[in-house]
Amino acid sequence: MLQLLSKMEETEIELDKLRIWDFYLTFPNEARRITFPRDLSELKKIFKNKPDNPYEDLIDPKRIAERMKTYQLSALRYLASYGLIDSALLSKNIIKRTDKPLPSELQEKLAETNTEKENIIKLVKGFNFLALRGLKERTGLLEFRYDRK
Repeated sequence: MLQLLSKMEETEIELDKLRIWDFYLTFPNEARRITFPRDLSELKKIFKNKPDNPYEDLIDPKRIAERMKTYQLSALRYLASYGLIDSALLSKNIIKRTDKPLPSELQEKLAETNTEKENIIKLVKGFNFLALRGLKERTGLLEFRYDRK
């Protein structure tokens, strides 16, 4: 999650948005199931042209995303306890990185990326314009029917 926060252009992000992007960072193969807007057709090609690997397919991505929630919240509470994200905003389901510097070893780990992670970061930046409800709708990972339009 720190890797995502360090690469995002937004200073504050909704909890569910970060959860969705964390899911795709964990399971990059699932990004091919996203409904891409037309203006992101180049980005869509990156994920659609990836060869299918039946061993990487999730049977129920929505259920997996829901099961990840407790781990993601625990990780965020841990980061808040160390002062790396704002704990007051976390209680309001907003994630904001604080000014506290990261240890050098952690910075080195976060700088390490592979092609799949870089593609997910491109995906995050490409979908940056989309509101949370729209992101939920296009990914199908989290419930959106009761969200405000």
